[in-house]
Amino acid sequence: MISFVKGILADKGLGSIIIDNNGMGIEVFVSRFCEDTLGVIGEEVTIYTHLHVREDELTLFGFKDKFEREVFLKLLLVNGVGPKMAINILSYVSAQDLSFAIATQNASMLKGIKGVGAKIRERILLELKEKIDALSHLAEVDMTACEINDSETYAQALNVLIDWGVPRSNAQDILTKVYQTADSMEELIAKAFKELGK
Repeated sequence: MISFVKGILADKGLGSIIIDNNGMGIEVFVSRFCEDTLGVIGEEVTIYTHLHVREDELTLFGFKDKFEREVFLKLLLVNGVGPKMAINILSYVSAQDLSFAIATQNASMLKGIKGVGAKIRERILLELKEKIDALSHLAEVDMTACEINDSETYAQALNVLIDWGVPRSNAQDILTKVYQTADSMEELIAKAFKELGK
């Protein structure tokens, strides 16, 4: 098993990165949250990895920390969730927020993820409840952000932004940023659109 990869970040974008390891370019598929933690091209990086083996394909997935990797592996235990869907889920919802959604059985936090229907969402919540609880020792959860994402106001505002064509990940970042300064859903949405216009 390849536990981690260390090398020079040669390229990144479109859900994958290239790491130059002693002259060999290694392609690693990563979540948006992992990619956002990486530096600029040319800098040395280290990421945790999981090698997914199929008869005709070897695919390397990368993660910003051990917790994100463990959540990814737990997602693979859910019937109907493959590695590409799992990394896609972790690009829409961070590993910490996903674990919080599972722990609180909050389906609204999983809505709007491309390719993930209602049945898959239900399976994730039900089948991973106990498994995610067992990973709590690996998580460094920002409870403020989790509590924000759990609110009804946040969920409604998120749906509005998504309906207006704002990518889910961008909408989440902006709403978390302005949430504490808004007294109502209307004000939250207005501030979010103002932030989008900057």
